[in-house]
Amino acid sequence: MMNLLGHRRQSALETAVEPLLLTTAGYLSLNRRRTALLAIAVLLATGGGSWLVLRYGLIPPLVLLTSLLLAAIFWQPRLGVYVLFALVLLFEAGGPDDLMLPGRYLNFGLQSSFGVSGFIASPLELLLLFSFGSWAIQGIARRNLRFRMGSLAWPLVLFYLALLGGIVRGTLAGGDAYIAFWEARALLYVLLCYLVASNTIENTRHVTILTGITLLAVGAFAIEGAYRHIVLVNTVLSGIPEELVYTHDTVIFLGTELFLVLALWIYRSPAWQRLLGLALAPVTLFTLLATQRRAGYIALLVALLALALVLAVTHRKAFGIVILPLLIGTSIYLPIFWNNTGLLGQPARAVRSLSQPDARDASSNEYRALEKVNVIETIHSDPLLGVGFGREFHFVVPLPSLSWWEFWHYEPHHNIMWVWLKTGAPGFIAFWILMCSTVAYAAAAIRTSPHPSVKIFGVLALVGIIQTLVFCYVDLGLVDGRVTVFLGTLMGTVGILRDIQA
Repeated sequence: MMNLLGHRRQSALETAVEPLLLTTAGYLSLNRRRTALLAIAVLLATGGGSWLVLRYGLIPPLVLLTSLLLAAIFWQPRLGVYVLFALVLLFEAGGPDDLMLPGRYLNFGLQSSFGVSGFIASPLELLLLFSFGSWAIQGIARRNLRFRMGSLAWPLVLFYLALLGGIVRGTLAGGDAYIAFWEARALLYVLLCYLVASNTIENTRHVTILTGITLLAVGAFAIEGAYRHIVLVNTVLSGIPEELVYTHDTVIFLGTELFLVLALWIYRSPAWQRLLGLALAPVTLFTLLATQRRAGYIALLVALLALALVLAVTHRKAFGIVILPLLIGTSIYLPIFWNNTGLLGQPARAVRSLSQPDARDASSNEYRALEKVNVIETIHSDPLLGVGFGREFHFVVPLPSLSWWEFWHYEPHHNIMWVWLKTGAPGFIAFWILMCSTVAYAAAAIRTSPHPSVKIFGVLALVGIIQTLVFCYVDLGLVDGRVTVFLGTLMGTVGILRDIQA
């Protein structure tokens, strides 16, 4: 009897399991068929793509790649943030090196790049708008649209109200509306990048991905930059002045990379990141020295002092082991290399040029000093409202002609003062509230966050924004789309760090 009952139970169990076994076998069979079909599709796509390249050049695969990228961004708008951030870090906006051509196509309008008549929008702008639109459409379609402005909402709103006021002010006062649009264009990228980042970055993993993109993209650019200096400067680029071999804004990203490597080691990121960062640091430093941009070296020193103050409060061990030796090393380096004109002496030259400039630096200083006189006199003519966008600043003293640059009467190198010049005192105050708030929230994340990835991003944002501000004090940065995309992405992510941690 017991044997008969056991046999029935076994038969019932086999009957119950049999469909599952058939389902599993069917799944495995279906998976094999899918793999075979995918392999055939890849082979056909590869063959077809190769034929198209041989027949029509690079345009068909570029169109295909762009279509796949847009489909991926529409599916997940956060990918738009990642792609834009990687592209601006990896490619300069043109320059003499052909390897930077993707950056030129990215930043220049379709009319100038591809001859699309009457279409001045650039691929960078279209990608920004597409990412923002994809996020909005998905939220509306799913009925879960959540619009987050983050911790920096009010400073951001105040600044962009002042920016709008500057555009209206300049247009009503007889300024050129077309030039006003071109002047304010890059600053609008900050707003769009902020909105997309603050509404798509949702957890610490996403923050970690942005940090990894910075490490890899700037590291790849540094390798290319070292190749450019070692191989191309004396051959293909031999007729180009040294100060034009790299675009000026490059120093911001290279300096940020060096601080990022420090943060990876201080906060014990995964071993592969620390080791990769350690391998990329010498190449990054070499390329930074090769740029020979004084503003970049001064910005690096100011950012180091700011980070030292933060770590002295939040991480005294790191301050004693890492930052203090760097400060002591800098104090020893400067007198030793004070008169050195080689590659290693470039940072010392930058500091020396503040009081004892050589002929090249003196010429650059003189132009900026004369330009500053004109800017200050223009601000004095209307310190409350400024002159507005689309209007020239006053030429109280003559400047050497830069007629090859169409905006030299509108956009001075003193880009921080340019904010006051165009938006008046309210815009200038709102600008500094926005920037200082961002730095404060980044420092707070370093101090209070329990997540190492958030602390690392806090360092990245802190030094990135400080270096940008120092650079823009003497050079054109806020009118540069590459810099403003970088700023907007950092600010948008910093603005929602508290929400992520909560």
